[in-house]
Amino acid sequence: MRGMSANHFRPLLLAAVLGGLWACPAEKAPQTDTHRAAMAVPDSFANPIIKYDTADPTHQVGELIYTADPAVMVLDDTVYLYSTHDEQSAEGQDYRMYDYRLWTSKDLVSWQNKGAVFRYSDFDWARGDEKTGNAYAHHVIQRKDASGKARYYFYAAVEGGQTGGQFGFAIGVAVSDNPAGPFTDPRGMPMILLEDTAAYKDHSWRNIDPAVFVDDDGRAYLYWGNKQLWWVELEDDLVHLKGEQYSLDAEGKMQNRDASQVQIHAVETLPNFEEGPYVSKHNGLYYLVYAAGFPESLAYATSSSATGPWQYRGILMDPLPNTTTIHPALFEFKGHTYLAYHNADLPGGGNYRRSVALDRVVFNADGSIKPIVRTSK
Repeated sequence: MRGMSANHFRPLLLAAVLGGLWACPAEKAPQTDTHRAAMAVPDSFANPIIKYDTADPTHQVGELIYTADPAVMVLDDTVYLYSTHDEQSAEGQDYRMYDYRLWTSKDLVSWQNKGAVFRYSDFDWARGDEKTGNAYAHHVIQRKDASGKARYYFYAAVEGGQTGGQFGFAIGVAVSDNPAGPFTDPRGMPMILLEDTAAYKDHSWRNIDPAVFVDDDGRAYLYWGNKQLWWVELEDDLVHLKGEQYSLDAEGKMQNRDASQVQIHAVETLPNFEEGPYVSKHNGLYYLVYAAGFPESLAYATSSSATGPWQYRGILMDPLPNTTTIHPALFEFKGHTYLAYHNADLPGGGNYRRSVALDRVVFNADGSIKPIVRTSK
C-alpha cells in the first residue's frame, strides 16, 4: 500500500474534523498505512447523509431529495451506496418510486451523486404508471469471473412479470460491467414469482427486499420476504436459482421456466420478522439484520452459517419518528463496521419521503452488537 502524499492527507484531515474524533491507539505505535486508514473514518455523521440532489448531497445545499432502502457495496477504497428514490408529494399516501440512485464516497464524509443508475422500466416485464413505478428495495454485488473481469448484479423488487398477468411483486436481476450501469436483464423474466412462495403466504407484496450474500466458498444465497423470510441458493452465474430449469428463445431470454427442483427455504425462527433482511459476515460470525414488527424496529440474529440456524440477539434500533419503516445495510469500511438505514428526518419527511442515514456499529466481545447510537450534526 502506498504512503500518503500531502494532497491525500488534506481530505483525511477534513474528514476527521467534520466526522468526529480520530481513533487513537492505546499505546504509542508506529503509524502504518492501516492505522491511518482506520483513523480516516468518522464516528458521527451529518445525518441524513443524503439530503440534496446536488453533486455533494451532504453539504452542497440545493433541492431536497428523499431516499430509502440503502444497499452498500465496498470496493477497494470506495463505498457504493445505492438507494431507492421517494418522489411522493408531502400530502401523498402511497409510495411513488421509479428509479434507483447511486452515491459514492471514499471517507463516508464527502459523497458524490452519480444519479439514477437503474429504473423499474429497465425490466421489460415490470409495470408502472403515473402514480408509481413500484421500484422497491434492491441489492447490488460484484463478482469476478475466472479471467478477473468484474460484473455487477442488481437485484430489485418491482411489480409485474407474474404468470397470467396477475398483480404482484417479483424479484428480478440485471447485470452490468460497471457499478454505475447501464444494467440489462439477462433473464427476460423475474427470478422470484408469486407462485414460488404461494405455499407460505398469499399477500401480493410478499416477494420484496432482496439481499444477496456470497460466502467465502463462493456459494451465493438470495434472501427476501415480507411477513416471512425465505432464502434460496443461486447458481454460479448469480442470475438463476439452483435447480431452475428453462429453455431459451432466439434472443437468449428464458422461457418454459420450471422451478419444481428449486429448494426455497422458509425461516420460522425470527421474532416479528417483517421485511428487509440483510446478511453479512463480521469477525467470523454471520449476521442477519432485519426490520421487525410494525412500526418497524431493527432486529438482528447471528449464526455460524449463511444458511442458519439463526439465533435471535435483540433490537438494535427502536422505531423512528415519522416513518413506520426501516431498512438496514451492515458493511465494513477501513477497519470499522457501519449501518446504513433510512429515517424521515429531512424537512417534509414522512412514510413516503424518507432519507438515508449512516451510523457506527460497535461489537461486544461475545459478538453481540451494542444498540445503535444515532448521530446528526
